[in-house]
Amino acid sequence: MKAVRGAMAVAAALAIMATASGPYAQETKLPVPNVTVTAPAAPVEPPYLRDPWKSYQRNPYAGRYRVEEDKFPEVPCTVTRIAAAVAGGKCLQGYRLVPGTVLFAQRGGLKCDMALDVVMYRVGNLSIEASTLIFDPYKLVATGLPGKYCYVVGYPGYNQEDFHDMNQVTRRGNNWRNLVGDGEDKSIEFSDGPHNCIAVRRAGPRWQGGYVYTLHASICRTDTAAVQPQDIAYALGALQVRQYDPVGNLRKAGE
Repeated sequence: MKAVRGAMAVAAALAIMATASGPYAQETKLPVPNVTVTAPAAPVEPPYLRDPWKSYQRNPYAGRYRVEEDKFPEVPCTVTRIAAAVAGGKCLQGYRLVPGTVLFAQRGGLKCDMALDVVMYRVGNLSIEASTLIFDPYKLVATGLPGKYCYVVGYPGYNQEDFHDMNQVTRRGNNWRNLVGDGEDKSIEFSDGPHNCIAVRRAGPRWQGGYVYTLHASICRTDTAAVQPQDIAYALGALQVRQYDPVGNLRKAGE
């Protein structure tokens, strides 16, 4: 009988413990929320820093040949060497560069001053950011005209890697496709979120061993339609590339 009463006491104790722990167990079973963690995109490293052996091909200048909008001050579009022939554009004044060969070959003071300027504007259903590296081949200063080594150096090897680093729009682009062109004039399609875009590179007039300027532009539709050839012509047609440099120039405009 004692054994039976003992067993019954143990069973009763276990039942009380189960009853007491039931609500507590339910209270501790909290739902776990779904958490999504998105890592920030890695910054795009300039191509000429990725391959030091080819750095001079991509940046043969004494300075940083890269469009870096966060480092360029906004200025009136009347003072930049590139602007848009439409109202509401935003202009940035970028670095001033000198070809590396000029530093070693030119005497009597530097006479080669290249401007890397940027313009952002909208026209129709297009959003455009364009930049140019440009100099004035007829700029007359106290030490004379630009020397024979003063020109914008060409780079026929410009490819998708370079287009991707062209400006802030292309750096966030994806779905790169259809690289076409030969020599200096090339284009490639890409996407910026839901928008279809195209990046273009154009060389200006020939001068000495290179060009007076090179032009780069990203052209994106503000809707979801594809970029058409007429869109490119329309966007670039609204650009003003100013070869004449009034700063420190003894030659008047038009002379």
